[in-house]
Amino acid sequence: MNETEYKGILHKEVNNLARINPRFHRISSMLLDHIIMIMVIVPPIILVIILAANGILEIENRAFYIFFFFMMFIYLNKDFFHSKSPAKRILGYQVINRKNEQPATELQCFIRNLTIAIAWPLEVIVGLINPERRIGDFLANTKVVTSEKEKIKSIWTDLKNIKLKINFIGILIIGGLYFYGLSLLLPGMN
Repeated sequence: MNETEYKGILHKEVNNLARINPRFHRISSMLLDHIIMIMVIVPPIILVIILAANGILEIENRAFYIFFFFMMFIYLNKDFFHSKSPAKRILGYQVINRKNEQPATELQCFIRNLTIAIAWPLEVIVGLINPERRIGDFLANTKVVTSEKEKIKSIWTDLKNIKLKINFIGILIIGGLYFYGLSLLLPGMN
């Protein structure tokens, strides 16, 4: 591991542990992504619940589920920009296509994250056994490799430069079908 401009105590400790066990570094990336995404999606959900409980916002179950699924859609697309989630940028990883060794497409990144919503603990166990590929990587034919470390604010630059592609339309269709299928499992959605 190279020293980076991130000189915080926590970052140095993670790097020290990674030298001892490279699998720890990959799992720390998964956990950091989970924490970051929870910090992004949970506050708006809590705000909506508080506003609804106090009568400020009228929201029916179906609308709340749609809002919740939209937040989960954000979680499942955390690798959307340059195949790097926030934690992958910080820790120096990237998702690549196994066939051509190029950055994975947005659709591949979405497909690989579908298993996270269902089997997150199992994905962590598989990540411990095989740091390059978890279950979602096998489905999307991707793997995780080391890459250049970036600052988290690079996501905003990528967001500004986004263009509508066929992959994005595919993600919307697959995401809609995926969440519709999940909604059939929840009481009160039918």
